[in-house]
Amino acid sequence: MNIAVQASPTQVKLDPDEQHYRIAGLHQGSSLFLRRLAPKLARGQPAVLYVHGATFPSALSIAYRFDGRAWRDALCAAGFDVWALDFHGFGGSDPYPEMLRPAELSQPLGRLVDACAQLEAAVRFIAGCRKGQRLSIIAHSWGSMVAGRLAALAPDLLDRLVFSVPSPGALRRCAPCICRAGA
Repeated sequence: MNIAVQASPTQVKLDPDEQHYRIAGLHQGSSLFLRRLAPKLARGQPAVLYVHGATFPSALSIAYRFDGRAWRDALCAAGFDVWALDFHGFGGSDPYPEMLRPAELSQPLGRLVDACAQLEAAVRFIAGCRKGQRLSIIAHSWGSMVAGRLAALAPDLLDRLVFSVPSPGALRRCAPCICRAGA
């Protein structure tokens, strides 16, 4: 069972209405960070979860403001309940325990299967907050492979899946399994 608590005071809010959540991570004692910006007027609207790529977290992507406006601001204005996940080792999520020792002593981190399990934990948490309502995912770059895998393994969790600038090969690798899964 995932337990949500407010994030530590060191996690900066990028909007006065932004909410922060920590859910159980995949490694003993670790947590994953979720940020949420709900629409100001229409409550109960569809939820969308942004999944970042391999180079920067949600604060520098969907929540980053150019000329005073972020991508998530437009989604909220359209009535979406906008969530974003930081994978382990990114943004507000805890690092992998292996990141505390020299890199040559560890296997590569953040592999597809591991990242998919992190995404599934976030999706299940958000669905629980929304009384089981399915949500949509917008996946950027490398995150598209993770989201594509989740859609293939658990299509019942998702309403829609959008790939934004998918990484090379993501559609080739994920689309056949998504079609077979019936999502």
